[in-house]
Amino acid sequence: MSDLERQRRDELELQIFVEVLMTLALGRDVVVPQSYAFDSTGFLTLARTVLRARNRAAIDEHPFRIHLFGADSFEDAAASMLSRAFDKNRPFFSSLLPELHKPEQYGLDPRDVRWQSENLDRLLNSDWIGVERAQALNDIRAEFRGLPRVRAKAPAAPLGLGELLASTIAEESLTGRAEQSLPESFREVHADLVSAIRRLDPTRPRAFNERSRLRIAEPWPNDSDGRTPEEIVGSKDTLDLVIEFVDTLYNAIVADSIGIAPATFSTDVALGDRILISRAIAQELAIAQYRSGAHQAAWLPHEGVSTGESEEQPLFEVRLNSQAVATETQTRRQLSNLRDSAVDAIAALLDARAQRGGQGRARSPFWKGLDKLAAAEDATAVRNALDDHLACVASILGGRGEAGLVGKFGVQVLLTGGGAAGPAIAAALWQVPGILEFPATAIGAVAPAVAKKGVESIRRWQGTRRRAHALGRVVDVRGHQP
Repeated sequence: MSDLERQRRDELELQIFVEVLMTLALGRDVVVPQSYAFDSTGFLTLARTVLRARNRAAIDEHPFRIHLFGADSFEDAAASMLSRAFDKNRPFFSSLLPELHKPEQYGLDPRDVRWQSENLDRLLNSDWIGVERAQALNDIRAEFRGLPRVRAKAPAAPLGLGELLASTIAEESLTGRAEQSLPESFREVHADLVSAIRRLDPTRPRAFNERSRLRIAEPWPNDSDGRTPEEIVGSKDTLDLVIEFVDTLYNAIVADSIGIAPATFSTDVALGDRILISRAIAQELAIAQYRSGAHQAAWLPHEGVSTGESEEQPLFEVRLNSQAVATETQTRRQLSNLRDSAVDAIAALLDARAQRGGQGRARSPFWKGLDKLAAAEDATAVRNALDDHLACVASILGGRGEAGLVGKFGVQVLLTGGGAAGPAIAAALWQVPGILEFPATAIGAVAPAVAKKGVESIRRWQGTRRRAHALGRVVDVRGHQP
């Protein structure tokens, strides 16, 4: 792995850290879909770190909740995914365990890998998985084993991925007034997506049964010329856009199957604006497409979306010392300082959350603030209570970070890190008050739209420059805007 790849991985992990920190700060639990819990390296790394912090600060707190679909336990879900690793008809391409796809590329015997992946315990004790991945999976398995699953409120008539994609390329999917009401940039991305998806033809049997096919450089099902997905759509950039769109549709399906909480939809972190904006448009179009197919809503993206300069609209941002970083080691040290701050901040928040009161024990100011927020009867009262609660959160974070309101109903959380390399900041912003109506916030839907208002207060941090950022917002896929 190159230094740049390691830095991008660190930035993605920071994004998840801040997202979890934001959820905990609002008194919510983090709902994790089963595929994300099993196959996200970023989440598993974070979960292991958070659970260790929990064990030293508040042993009875359980910040993560598992959402299961078609499975009775996390282990059942993992076994189901593993069983498809060698299934040609319904392939599962694992980002956590790429060795499953082509073992010989990693010097492994395919027969041994296949046998080991038939059982989770057998997999965790295999030689090739390594200590880090094995322990992370074992830790999250142990956590979910003793917790009830999330009680979901699934839609009455759920749609499949293939059905949604077939409706995407239908002539009537974007016509007339709906098309004219969209910015030119949206129409351009939509045209590119429709053209590429038509070439892949979701109406053919097996074509889009599984997203993994798009990531495997093997012949696309039923293609007479035996071409790969990239060859069919014409370029890697176009394929990446299709993957963003398809992943977003899939994640909308997952979020809707949970039904009790909005989900954070966010792009991957990026170093430039152009690719990020195109991804955001593709993802926003997918959310609108899902809503129109599943809930008969008008086919229009979120009306507050803008595709202007994303410099003004990051949902997540990493800022480092503005002076030229002399070495990659210094950059990674800055990111490490931020990650250390995140661990300490989460431990402090979990300690405050553990003090719920009752049985002669005092209720913490953290929960008293949320009680006041829940009792607020109008927008002014909500804002005042939220402002007070975030001031309490900031005091809990201490020198590790800050929290506060941005604009009318934007909640911002900052992590700060220092050291010899200079200032480093990671920040996130969510729009409220819609999310205050729910007891949990789902994460792991790696897909998004553009936030109306970006992180503002970090502009006052002198001596920093933006390292990377992502766009996004909190979405209820059933159509109720936050």
